[in-house]
Amino acid sequence: MIMSEFASFAIGGFVPSAAIAGVLLLVGLGAFFYLGLKGPTDY
Repeated sequence: MIMSEFASFAIGGFVPSAAIAGVLLLVGLGAFFYLGLKGPTDY
């Protein structure tokens, strides 16, 4: 019972968490390159 609930949670929770992590990674890289190309003039 506990193992089946854990398996369903792992399968159902892995995809959204992976998608959120991917989006945050892309946003972080985009912001990093944007600030790097723009230059540290707005700090």
